[in-house]
Amino acid sequence: MLIAIIAGIEAMLYSASWSKRGRARRQQLLMGTGKDMVHVVPFVDDYLKQKTKEASKFQRFIASKLVQIFRRLTNSRSFEDALLLVLRKAINQRSNKFNNMKRRVSL
Repeated sequence: MLIAIIAGIEAMLYSASWSKRGRARRQQLLMGTGKDMVHVVPFVDDYLKQKTKEASKFQRFIASKLVQIFRRLTNSRSFEDALLLVLRKAINQRSNKFNNMKRRVSL
């Protein structure tokens, strides 16, 4: 009986550590911080590299600085709130247009 309890506890610990590792890997995947995240989508990377190989040094400089700014913004809570605000405004404008169209149609 004691051996069955110990085996059950051991299985539970392995399961918990496996799920914790899975959550950490998922978080790394979503945040793009893992070591294996260098080439997530190689087809898209190659396509974009081909399309942008004629860019000037100035354009590359501006793009790299903008990326740095956006990476800092996306790692903050305020970016999520700003995105939510933009989405709400877009949805409200769309619903207002739809409601205005409904009012104009009368029999």
